[in-house]
Amino acid sequence: MTYHPLTMLRIARFAFAAWLLVEILSWAGILPLTLEFTWLGLVLTASLAWLALEVISWRLRKVGAGNLWGWTFLAALISQCTDALGDILRLYGTQAWYDQAAHFVGGAVVALVFYNIFHNLQGHGSMRLPPSWMSAFSIFSAMAIGSLYELEEYGEDVLFHSNRLGSAFDTGNDMFFNTIGAVVLVVCLVYFRRKRV
Repeated sequence: MTYHPLTMLRIARFAFAAWLLVEILSWAGILPLTLEFTWLGLVLTASLAWLALEVISWRLRKVGAGNLWGWTFLAALISQCTDALGDILRLYGTQAWYDQAAHFVGGAVVALVFYNIFHNLQGHGSMRLPPSWMSAFSIFSAMAIGSLYELEEYGEDVLFHSNRLGSAFDTGNDMFFNTIGAVVLVVCLVYFRRKRV
């Protein structure tokens, strides 16, 4: 069975919009969902993630390198939903493994986004990087974005007196699992890419 890449992209965008609407309606008190932390944090994270994907796709199209893959958009949505469901179901406060799993998924998704960017630019001829460098830059980029996410949690705690950042150990643990997720994702992409050749 084959599918058109733009069809997957449209499905992913619709799903992102639907999930963001659920978050906004819950934040406004229209839906009865409650959280361990704040709806503002979730809405900002999902909005910025979607905006970043759209801006990246736009820039890639502008240089003739195509869109990000629809699967990349869907993976980003899964990461956002994983974060939100952990908050809604109070799993972050009761299940230590869940926070680690969420950061693993988040790190993998960010690495996927950067790998997708580098792959499109390589295919277009806009960039020439050895595959090992492309993989390394994808992992390093995921590590940097993971650090920015921890700073976002810090800002949320300062402004809203929440406890998203947790302890110093929790922050290090989050960054570790972000990195492991990125490494595993890139190793899988490299493996499958070699199998296809």
